[in-house]
Amino acid sequence: MSRGNISWSVLLVLICGAAFVAPASAQHFQQVTGTPAGVATDRNEVFGFDKHAAVWRYRPTTASFGKIAGVKLVQIAVGGTVSQLDEVWGLDANSNVFQFNYSSKSFDQISGVFSQISVGEGDQDDCHPYEVWGINSGEAIFRYNYCTSAFEAIGGSLTHVATGGGDDMWGLNGAGEIFHSNFVTQSFGLVSGTVTQIAVGVNDVWGINSLHQVFRYDPASGLFNDVPGRLTQVAVGGNGAWGI
Repeated sequence: MSRGNISWSVLLVLICGAAFVAPASAQHFQQVTGTPAGVATDRNEVFGFDKHAAVWRYRPTTASFGKIAGVKLVQIAVGGTVSQLDEVWGLDANSNVFQFNYSSKSFDQISGVFSQISVGEGDQDDCHPYEVWGINSGEAIFRYNYCTSAFEAIGGSLTHVATGGGDDMWGLNGAGEIFHSNFVTQSFGLVSGTVTQIAVGVNDVWGINSLHQVFRYDPASGLFNDVPGRLTQVAVGGNGAWGI
């Protein structure tokens, strides 16, 4: 095995492009070789980390993963738009925050200490070209301001936050209850269902419960519908939904 490649066994659900409108029966998972501990994706990028916290970046031209040197992460978040590069952020084992630098192809440490981080499309104002949110160990919520290059506290209490489109934000509390908010209403509303992980993409919201059942949100009914398969983690982006 070369130093720049690793064999992964990630599952890719084929819901890209026109497949987003396909019925559930037409969707399926395609296996990609390898053994990741976590994966994150959006419109253009797929990043992952292995059990040793080594970080890997997917290269679609070779259908392989290349290792990112100089950093070890235990959590990665990816987000962006068609007209932007995806922003890639991560946390190390000590909850320190890192941001991917496309020029150096490495991760730079950013001030902050979080237990969870989420990245999504940003279009609210010039100071938020991307939506980068973090949760600390006390369940406090923070939003990154690109004008001040700092995280700012936001009112509320969550154990997990997930951002998608520029006005769409989802969260979970300690009981696994699901909350949905947007920047127009500036408030959270309870959504039916209980999950242990939630992932938000450009067009989709997916969740996994404690039994590893997979769910996809239906905005027409306001419900999370069961999807065949069992996963321990899911990540959603413009290029599909990835799961482990």
